[in-house]
Amino acid sequence: MQDKTPIETHVTATADASPIRPKTRWERIEAVIWDGGYRSREEKELVRTLDIFIMSWATYGYFIRLLDSGNITNAYVSGMKEDLNFHGNQYNLLTTFFTCGYLIGQIPSQFLLTRIRPSYYIPTVELLWSIITFCFASVQNVKTVFALRFLVGMLESPFAVGVLTIMGSWYTPKELSKRIAIFYSASYAASMFSGYLQAGIYRGMDGHLGLPGWRWLFIFCGVISVPAALYGFFAVPDNPYNCRARWLSKEKLQHATQRMEEIDRRKPTGLSWKKMRRIATHWPLYIMVLALIFHCIATQPLNYFAVWLKSLDRFSVYQVNLFPTAAQACGLVTTLAYSWISDALGGKRWQLLCVPAIINLVGMVILAVGPNYGATFLGYMLNAASWGYWPVLYAWASEICHKDAEERAIVIGVAQTFGQAFVAWVPLLILDTGKYAPKFTMGYSVMSGISVLQFGIIFVIRWFARREERLDALTSGNEEQGDAGMAPGLGPEGAAAEIAAR
Repeated sequence: MQDKTPIETHVTATADASPIRPKTRWERIEAVIWDGGYRSREEKELVRTLDIFIMSWATYGYFIRLLDSGNITNAYVSGMKEDLNFHGNQYNLLTTFFTCGYLIGQIPSQFLLTRIRPSYYIPTVELLWSIITFCFASVQNVKTVFALRFLVGMLESPFAVGVLTIMGSWYTPKELSKRIAIFYSASYAASMFSGYLQAGIYRGMDGHLGLPGWRWLFIFCGVISVPAALYGFFAVPDNPYNCRARWLSKEKLQHATQRMEEIDRRKPTGLSWKKMRRIATHWPLYIMVLALIFHCIATQPLNYFAVWLKSLDRFSVYQVNLFPTAAQACGLVTTLAYSWISDALGGKRWQLLCVPAIINLVGMVILAVGPNYGATFLGYMLNAASWGYWPVLYAWASEICHKDAEERAIVIGVAQTFGQAFVAWVPLLILDTGKYAPKFTMGYSVMSGISVLQFGIIFVIRWFARREERLDALTSGNEEQGDAGMAPGLGPEGAAAEIAAR
């Protein structure tokens, strides 16, 4: 886990170079709020170019992905429930069908990404899910909604993991976690925008041309989605070793490749059975999967915020769509704050993960007790403030798996898949809207226990990560010093046994 020094430090004094000058006040501020360190003008220009294209496409695309998958809640509370005669547990099945499609598409998509250029594959599925979004505006029954939700989930499954894989191929550790947070924050922006959009459409378009407001929501979302897909065909750069992006000059591409080589981000070699076996016996695959399962379950309450508000019979449809955006705004700010502070403190991951984990636990306990309206509202706000756990966790996973691009992609993909798998069935058992709405006391009590597990898994990851650091250091010393530097017979396997014994 010892990263090589990033290329930005290549300004160290030499016989032909001037000594490093002290940092200016702005450079010290920049070191905290952005990428930090001394970087050449060429490197700053390269990173700026990457941000303009990769981050603009990724953030806009994720915004659209969450908008198109999450607007179903706003449509549901804005008339779709009554128009299509939803009843019983069918609201929960909206999430289940989406998640089933997501799960079926996720792992095959990861293999396709190793064989098809992401610059072709990801924008194509973006375009297809945009077309499906338009189809929601014409649905006539609940079964059709379920079928379309399944297709949207399957088509959206390649996007998030594909973006994280691309970002990990271009950005250094000092740059990556902030950008993951910015990317992830688009989910809050999408949920906020969906609420504002539905509120505005319901007020201004409901009944226009004979269509209810919730159908206009899907039409507008489809119109917004298509440009994102078309932009992706131009903006997606694949990876530095096989990039064909027209917006990168040959010099910048060479510089980008050199940056990845200096931090040991190697050229993708594709998956083999040998590599798969090695990944399958390495701890990150299993511990990160558990961590994301706990997180995905413990952050489900926010999906039921609007359902609770509607059940109170004290707010208009406009207000029911508008109020949850306060929670999304809280989540947006706190998610960015966790990653910024984590980087500013020198890449501290487990320390920062403790903050959203504790906030989540407090919010879950409040929701489980639900003493009054104000406390319940606060509980939902705190749940939103804990969603920033995800970007810091994935940044930590990327650092732990920094030596192997394929392992990094598989760990992220499998963790995402299993997290969504549990989301598909756990809410059906403990958050059944037909039985437990609007307070969901039993479900939130169970989630309080899962929140404790989410907090505890941080220290499990910390123990394994430190153990691996010691093993890497011992193995590295063995390679440098030879057998003479170790006890007789202590090779890499012996080193591992010694570490385990400690």
